[in-house]
Amino acid sequence: MKRHILYILATFWGLSLSAQSTEKIFEDFRKAAGDHSAIYTGKVSYIYSQQKYADLPYWETDEYRTGTLSFEGRVYTNVLLRYDPFRKDLNIVSPQSQVNVVVNPLKIDYFILNGIRFVPNNQGDYLMMLHETPYLTLTSQLKCIAGVEEIRDNASFRTFVTKEQFTLTINGVSHEVNKRNSFIKCFPAYKKQLKKYAKENHLDFSDHKREAFIALARYTETLIKADRHEK
Repeated sequence: MKRHILYILATFWGLSLSAQSTEKIFEDFRKAAGDHSAIYTGKVSYIYSQQKYADLPYWETDEYRTGTLSFEGRVYTNVLLRYDPFRKDLNIVSPQSQVNVVVNPLKIDYFILNGIRFVPNNQGDYLMMLHETPYLTLTSQLKCIAGVEEIRDNASFRTFVTKEQFTLTINGVSHEVNKRNSFIKCFPAYKKQLKKYAKENHLDFSDHKREAFIALARYTETLIKADRHEK
């Protein structure tokens, strides 16, 4: 691990290191990282060229945000994270914000950003756990692609397009839900209540689909609980 860290630091700074200087750099890094040094052993993050892309693909914002990372069974809190759904990379800032590193995906148990827990799936990607109870589970998966080339001022650019694919799992059976009606169809016994709730609460399944699905999932759970309690 020590050699890997030094390679990252040397690559980033363009250093030609002597044995003495490597020891000093590693010692400075170790002091700054403390107990967090294990999570900084990945490759250096990819840098998107402004000459090639019109925007950046990072989830919600390209700024690093404070989050939580579970890595090899150990939970690290208050770490600066950024998720890239195009490359499926979780970026982290090394101590003193000197290097942007990709966290080793094989060792990630989960991470939390903006209150949402991301869990690895078997496709080398992550599921966003939006609502998870014994009654039902709502997840989403980010699909990010680089769009078609556009010509601007005699230069070629691509714009990233990110969509969310929502899945509702009930009693072990998964259903893809992308509209209000496809969600409600999964609960025919509560069709009237769910339609009424969505209408009265002005749930927006166009511009705020994630929030709308979460609200509907939470309300559905209350109906299921009430129904089972009565029985």
